[in-house]
Amino acid sequence: MRKLLLAVALLASVTAPGSLFSQVNIGAQVSWGDEFDLGFGGRITGRSPWVDQAIEFVGAFDLFFPDEGNADDRSYWEVNLNLLYNIAIRHEMFLPYAGLGMNIARLSQTVSGSTTSTTKAGANLIAGLKVVTGAVSPYGEARYEWGGGKQFVLTAGILFTVGSGAN
Repeated sequence: MRKLLLAVALLASVTAPGSLFSQVNIGAQVSWGDEFDLGFGGRITGRSPWVDQAIEFVGAFDLFFPDEGNADDRSYWEVNLNLLYNIAIRHEMFLPYAGLGMNIARLSQTVSGSTTSTTKAGANLIAGLKVVTGAVSPYGEARYEWGGGKQFVLTAGILFTVGSGAN
């Protein structure tokens, strides 16, 4: 129920008139983690009219498909909430960024019929590059996670602008 309320609140803040965000992007991503293999997910970004426009708020979700190892079944997902700083350079098409954030990671596994799950929170350190091409922007980033995820992650994706403003 809490997840549903959070999703409704986020959607309302993004779509409401006089929105919390002056620009919103949504997109899809593929990730590779050195601990949990391949993952797929989505991302939403926003810039607030009340904060420096170089700062972006980012929320992302990845569902990974880890090797089973010695488990009968294993699942892993992450939610990441980050603040990114877009670094101004003279090239108009490329926009490097760096940032910090937090992650919430959940690992569930079944071994011999017994299921265990753990959920942990941690911190992120991020660096990436966005290719600014108008309403569609591909990006790639590297993320190091302490605590929750405890892995190095490479992510590539594409963002679509759905709010006003330019990348």
